[in-house]
Amino acid sequence: MLSSALYTLVISFLADRIGRRKTLVFFALTDFVAGTLLFVSRDWWAPVLAGIVGNMTVGAGEVGPFLSLEQAILPKTSRPDRRTLAFSVYNLVGYGASSAGALLAGLPNYIGYSPLFLGYMISGLFGAALYSVLSRNVEPESGAAKRSALSPRGRPIVAKLSTLFAIDSFGGGFIGQSILSYYFYLRFGLDLSTLGAIFFATQLVTALSFLLAERIARRIGLLRTMVFTHVPSNVLLIAVAFAPTALSAVFLLLCRQSLSQMDVPTRQSYVMSIVDEQDRTAAAGLTSSTRTVSSAISPSLAGYALANLWLGTPLVAAGSLKLAYDLLIYRNFRKVRPPEELEATRSR
Repeated sequence: MLSSALYTLVISFLADRIGRRKTLVFFALTDFVAGTLLFVSRDWWAPVLAGIVGNMTVGAGEVGPFLSLEQAILPKTSRPDRRTLAFSVYNLVGYGASSAGALLAGLPNYIGYSPLFLGYMISGLFGAALYSVLSRNVEPESGAAKRSALSPRGRPIVAKLSTLFAIDSFGGGFIGQSILSYYFYLRFGLDLSTLGAIFFATQLVTALSFLLAERIARRIGLLRTMVFTHVPSNVLLIAVAFAPTALSAVFLLLCRQSLSQMDVPTRQSYVMSIVDEQDRTAAAGLTSSTRTVSSAISPSLAGYALANLWLGTPLVAAGSLKLAYDLLIYRNFRKVRPPEELEATRSR
């Protein structure tokens, strides 16, 4: 996770100079290298090195250099009033694919890990091929590539957002997919196949919620959608820790997932809308790096809590920290509105 944060931080200021397409192709090829390491070696160092080289995540969350560049690219491909829909479809496809991956997590019980690692290798090559044929329109505007820092207007916005996102991601690190899997294993004794089916369902519910997020944002605005869907989801997350049975815990988790990620496309759209176009790559990279670094700290704390404290501690800690983030971001940014929302208000 820390290596992923480092890559993201570096490309925040270099990708526009090197070229966004070239940078994306390079990181897709690092996925191929990571998959190859996993496929050819069974030594302990192979997954460690693969995780560093391939900037793999511990869950299906949105981190890493791919996210930062794609987040900066998407606003150039759509009108302002369709930007949130573009981010919703983008996340729908991503989380839909990750749900299929979660479903395949039970296959090693029957066929071993090698076919999955081979699929990971192939996905890296396939991604590199797709990135290489992207339109030239994804590149920054002329002159923007020469910039090496955020504009004076963008610096305070990105600094404040990065701090707030760090709180959210620090909380999220307590409930990464690996941590949640281990929690359900320890608390209810669920096996790998069952866990794969559960996380397939959670990712599928999450993916479907993205399109609803865009509709809600059209009515009440991006920031309100971010906060008003996130608050109840975090209350449900805390409730999972007190669920007496596996069935009730999974039900609460599914309810939580139907709301918890609605802030993802709306947050991405919001950040890209309140900074200037020439600042988008740096803004996406810096906020993403901050999220990744902060989320890299909390899993070790969650592991300690699972081993030495009450099993529900990571879930309660995550929910509480995320509720604090919701209140803080609404307090600090409730008067900062995207241009299209201000125009809609004036037209009324």
